[in-house]
Amino acid sequence: MKTTKEFVEYNLQPELIKALNSHGFKEASEIQDLTIKPILEKKDIFALAETGSGKTGSFAIPIMEILLEEKALDNPSQQIVILSPTRELAQQTNKFFEQVGAELGIKSSCIIGGEKIEKQIEELKEGVHVLVATPGRLNDLTKQKEIDLANCLAVVFDEADRLFDMGFKKDIEFILNGIPKTRQLIMVSATTNMDVLNTAFKFGSQPLEIKLNEESILVDNIDHKIAMIDKNEKMPLLVKQLQTHEDAYAIIFCNTQFQTHLVAEWLKKMNFKAKPISGRMPQNKRTRLMEEFRSKETTILVCTDVAARGLDIKDVNLVINFDLPNEAASYVHRIGRTGRAGKDGQAISFCSFEDCENLDPISEFIGGSIPKMDLGDEDFATDVCPKPYLDAKSLQVVERPSRDSKKTSKSKDTKKPASKEVKPRTSTIPFIGKVFKNDRRFFISTASSEKESIAAALKYFAVKDSHLINTELVKEGRKLFFFFGPRKNTYKHSLKPIFKKVLTPFLIGILRKAQLDLFVKVSFKDDHLKVTYTGNDLGLLLRNKAELLISFETLIKQFLLRKVHMKNEVKLTLRCFNEDNQNDRPKNKSNEKEILSLVDEMKKKVLESKKAILLKSMNPAQRRIVHQYISEDPKFKSNSIGEGRFKQVELSLN
Repeated sequence: MKTTKEFVEYNLQPELIKALNSHGFKEASEIQDLTIKPILEKKDIFALAETGSGKTGSFAIPIMEILLEEKALDNPSQQIVILSPTRELAQQTNKFFEQVGAELGIKSSCIIGGEKIEKQIEELKEGVHVLVATPGRLNDLTKQKEIDLANCLAVVFDEADRLFDMGFKKDIEFILNGIPKTRQLIMVSATTNMDVLNTAFKFGSQPLEIKLNEESILVDNIDHKIAMIDKNEKMPLLVKQLQTHEDAYAIIFCNTQFQTHLVAEWLKKMNFKAKPISGRMPQNKRTRLMEEFRSKETTILVCTDVAARGLDIKDVNLVINFDLPNEAASYVHRIGRTGRAGKDGQAISFCSFEDCENLDPISEFIGGSIPKMDLGDEDFATDVCPKPYLDAKSLQVVERPSRDSKKTSKSKDTKKPASKEVKPRTSTIPFIGKVFKNDRRFFISTASSEKESIAAALKYFAVKDSHLINTELVKEGRKLFFFFGPRKNTYKHSLKPIFKKVLTPFLIGILRKAQLDLFVKVSFKDDHLKVTYTGNDLGLLLRNKAELLISFETLIKQFLLRKVHMKNEVKLTLRCFNEDNQNDRPKNKSNEKEILSLVDEMKKKVLESKKAILLKSMNPAQRRIVHQYISEDPKFKSNSIGEGRFKQVELSLN
C-alpha cells in the first residue's frame, strides 16, 4: 500500500513534514500519492480505494497543508468540515488531527451524538479549524445557530458510500445548502455509489474521479474463506478458531445487536477476553471499549456493522463473519478490518442455510467466489459451554426463567403472554433411561408364541416390517397342562432405532394430510439424525421465523420419544434445500428425457455466450445422466461443483 515517494517530495510545509515523520508517516500510500496534488490544486475529487489503503491520510494531509498555506490558523473558525457516517470513524479521524495537527497549531473538534452537546458548544466557541462530525449532530447545532458554516473552505465526505447507505442524504443536502458554493468538495469511498455523485452534480460539482485497484476491491494480503456449516455449528467452529489461532486479536461481526451481545457473553463465559459493541451502548462506553481494544485489554471485539467502517486498528489478525452481511458491500468493509498497513490478515465467514441468500450478491460484488474451507470433526470445539440467556430489552445476562415462574407470570398478568424463544433447527433428543409403567416406547404382551406376540407388536407400532422390532422374553409362563401344551410367555417389544424406516412413513403421512407439496428424506449416522425437506412449499416452512419447521421438529421429537428406545442422545437437524428456480434444474420427478432436453437448452446458451453455465443442484442419479450425455459430445465438458449429495453441474466448452 506504500509508494517509494516520501512526503518531502510533495513540497509540503517543513513543519507538516516534521509532524508527519514524528508520528511514523514518511512515505505516502498509493491513494495518498494520487490525491494530494489535486486537493492542493483545490479540485473537487471522488477517490475510490479499498479498505485499509490509507484514505484518512489522503484528505487529512493536504487539508492541513491548505490550512497552513491559507494562514487560517491566525483566525480560528470552522474552516474545514469532515462528515463521517459513524461516531467511531469521526473519533478516529479527529484523533489523527489531534496527534499531527496539534503540533502545527491546528485545532479540531469531534461533534457527534451520544455525548454532551453543551461541552461541544463550548469547544466551538473557542474556535476550531477542522470540524469532524456526524451529519445529525452537525445539523442540530447548525439549526441552533451554534455553528456558522459561512467561512467553510472545504467539505469532506469520509466513507461517502456509507454516508448515503445509512440514510444521511437529506442531512447532507441541508449542510451543503448552508455552505458557500465556492467550497471544495472531497469525497473518499471504498465502493461506488451513484447517490454520492448525483448529489455532487446537484450542487454544481464535477469531481475528478480517482480509482485505485479498480479491478480488485479486496486487499491482496487478506486470506478470506467461507465455512458452509449448520447454524448450530457456528459457535463450536468459532471457539475452535479462537483456540487454535495464535495470539488471536479478532473482530467478530454479527447482523443484530442481540446476536452481538449473545456471542460476546457466550465467549466471556468461556474466559475469552471478548466484549460487544453496538448502537445500543451509550457513546461513553463505546469510546472506553475501543480504548480497551486498542490497548489489548480486550482482544476480541464482537460488533455490528456500526464498527465496520473506519476502525483503523493495525494489528487485527482475524476477522470472523458470524453472520454473512445483508449488504454485499459490507463484506468488503468487514474483512478490511484485518490486513491493514501491509500486514497479513485472515477472514473467515460462516454460512448456514439462513445466510445463503446473502452469498450470491457478495460473490457478484467482489467478482468471484469465496474459497471454501475443508472442515472435519476436529475443526469444531467439543467444550462449548451452555448458551447464556439474554434479556431481549436490556441485552444483559439473566437467569433462564423456570417453567414454574412462567406459569406464575401468566396467572398474574394475562395481558402479556410470556415470550417464546425460537428453537434452533438443530437440537438433541435425550436418552430416557428409566422405563415407566405406561411408557409407550415398549409393548408388553402375553402370547403362546413369539411370532404371535410380534404380530401384535407390529399392529401396536403401526409398522409392517418385523425386522424393525426388538423382542425380549420377560417371563416364561407355565405350560397349559402340567406336562404338555403351549406356554403363555410374556414378551417386551420395542422399535429398533432405524430412523429412516420408522420416521419416514410418519412424516410422509403428515405432509399428505397437510396437503404440502414437499419431499422428505431421513438419514442417520453417528448419532446424528438429519431430516431434509425439498419442494415447492418450502417457503411455508420458513415463514414467520420458521414457525412450521419448528412445529415439525416438535412432532419428530414427540414421535421418537414415544416410539423408539434410544441408548444414546441423538442430535436432530432439520434442513431445507431451496428449489425455487425450476428453469435451470429438473424437478424431482423428471425423467431422463426432460433432463436431456434441459441439457440441450443449456448447451445452446453455452455456445452463444462462450461462457460456462451452472445448472442448479441435482441428485447423484440426475448428475450421472448429465455427465454421460455430455461425454458423448466432444465440444462440451461437465463438472460437479459443491458439497453434499445435491451438487450443481457446470457445463462449459471443451
